[in-house]
Parts: sequence; structure tokens; C-alpha cells
Amino acid sequence: MAAQDEARKLVDEFAARTRSGGGLWLHIKRADLAAGLRARVENPDLISSGGTSLCGPAAFAHDLAIDDPVSYVKAAIDLWEAGSAVIGTQSIRPKKDLKYYKLPPTKNINPADWILLASMRDTDNWFFDYQEEGDDLAAITMPHTMEKWFKQAGYTEVLNDTNTVVCKDLANARKASSLFSKGYKVCLFINADMLYAEKHNNASLIPDHWVGLYTAMTISGIAEDPASKVTFKVYTWGGAQSVPESGDLSIKHFLSNYYGYIACTR
Repeated sequence: MAAQDEARKLVDEFAARTRSGGGLWLHIKRADLAAGLRARVENPDLISSGGTSLCGPAAFAHDLAIDDPVSYVKAAIDLWEAGSAVIGTQSIRPKKDLKYYKLPPTKNINPADWILLASMRDTDNWFFDYQEEGDDLAAITMPHTMEKWFKQAGYTEVLNDTNTVVCKDLANARKASSLFSKGYKVCLFINADMLYAEKHNNASLIPDHWVGLYTAMTISGIAEDPASKVTFKVYTWGGAQSVPESGDLSIKHFLSNYYGYIACTR
């Protein structure tokens, strides 16, 4: 709670400042950023990539806001006031065009999320395309980048057991769940079809989404058994979501959209 109190104080001081600053971000108001940060200090689950392809930075920021709310808040404030920020040893320096860009109203993303998540993605030198929520391989945050961000943020143990093409097996999923139960933050690399009742039985070709493991997995049966089941919850898009969304999800179909995990602890 002490860290949360300090983060709240930083936001209040930022909101009260009247000096010039933030002019580089032409379409983000001080009051709107402060309101978004306040809400996310109270409930980090609100952090969301909205209608963008920023699921990787969102999963990272969600864990950071829980474990180190001061660094989370300070990064967003520094980006608004100075145009750059540091999280641990990670330097975040978004380009001018991002600061000038105005999101269309169809992009349901809070200014507090946009300024940090988009800046992280832009700094990493990936082409960022503004489009509807969905598959976007060109903008996906790759596992080595997620691993780097967590290490730079001060997580002392970071485990990366992911694939970018071939799905992972049940032993990998059990390990991810076990690490979560031991207190690790765990991000799962998946194909987003896993999150939709009408699509979760589809077999995917590539991963396209990051989610945070929100509960341990309940796994009954073995992968080869059609009657096997898996259930758990993930953090994604600003809240907790059950997997499967409805009905049943067999282990076989779960694994056809599962590409591993990154786990970390401080």
C-alpha cells in the first residue's frame, strides 16, 4: 500500500501542476491522463490495449502497475511532460509522429494506456499500424522483447519458454500454471481464437496475442483424450476473462492455440 500511496501522490502532484508541459502530445490532456492513471493505480486490470495491437505492452504494464506502481505512473507522466521516460534500465523515446497522432474515436483506448503502451511499442522500432482489434502479426510484441522489458524493469528471474510457430505441449502449460501458483507473474503467448467461444476449437498457424494468467489452470485428463478439459482465467483487454468463454475447451484444442509463457518474479 505504501507504493500505491506514493503513486497516488505523484498523480495528484502531476494533476495540480499548471506549468507548461505535454505540448508534444497534442491530443492528450493533463486531466485525462491523471484520471486514467488514478483509476489504474486502484485497479491495474483496467489497463487495456483497446482497439489496437498493443497487447504485449499492455500485459507488461499490467504486471508493472501491480508490482511497481510508482515506476508505472512516473513513466506515463514523464512521457507526457518530457517526451521520454525510463523504466528500470529501459529508455522509452517515442517518435514525433506518434506524439502528434490523434486516435480516431473508434479506438477504445484510454489516454493513460495509449501514451505508455504505444510509446513502448514505437521505441522498439516496430512498424505500428492503427487498425481494428484482431490479428496483426506486423505489430505483435515478440517473446524476446517481452523478456527484455521484464529484465530491464528489475524482475530478477525471467523465464521465457515460448515458440513463435509451433504450439507448445501440455507439460509447458502445467509449468506455467505451477509458476503462477508460486507467485510468478505469467504472460501467455496465444492465438486470440482461444478467447472466443465460436473460434476456440480452431487450430491456429501463428500466435497473435499476449494475455496475463489470472488464475491457475484446472486441467482434467490428457491431451489425447477428447473428453479432457482445461479452464482458467486470463487478464486481457481491460479485465478478467474466462477460458473457455463458454462451453467446454478440450486440452487438444487449447494446445492448438497455445505457444508458451513468460514468467517473472521480483
